[in-house]
Amino acid sequence: MKRSIIAIGLALAVALAAVIPVSATEQRPFSGELTGFGVPAEQRCGPGALTLGHQVSGVATHLGRFTGTGTNCTEFTLATEAVAIWDGIVTVTAADGSTLKLSLEGSQSAPAAGVASYTHTDTVIDGTGRFADAAGVLVLTGTIDFNTLAITGTVSGWLSY
Repeated sequence: MKRSIIAIGLALAVALAAVIPVSATEQRPFSGELTGFGVPAEQRCGPGALTLGHQVSGVATHLGRFTGTGTNCTEFTLATEAVAIWDGIVTVTAADGSTLKLSLEGSQSAPAAGVASYTHTDTVIDGTGRFADAAGVLVLTGTIDFNTLAITGTVSGWLSY
């Protein structure tokens, strides 16, 4: 009887180990830097909001050199007031062609001399290649120069894959 309970327990442990990937639970530190520009975007945020597009590139852990494109919703007063950032969606392509798809929410400060700071939290919602089963949360902080539409930023957080 004792041997059967131990055998059943061992069989369950082996079965669970085969189903739950070890790397999916490992939160690996993530950091990087990016630059980019605001770009035109198809309006998708509804009549009371503005859709902003952006293209970025940079270097980050786990990605190497990367590029990214995306959009987010914000308020029409972004050039003069602090505003919320919501319903953002970004696709980032790593050096090896693998991708991460992220949703984002955040805020932007009121611009001073045409430059505003921003912060947003990006959550991994999908991926391809080596990021097919990825999860993670990334925090981006940086500036937007409304005179040139230049974007700069740093990113930190965690990624598992």
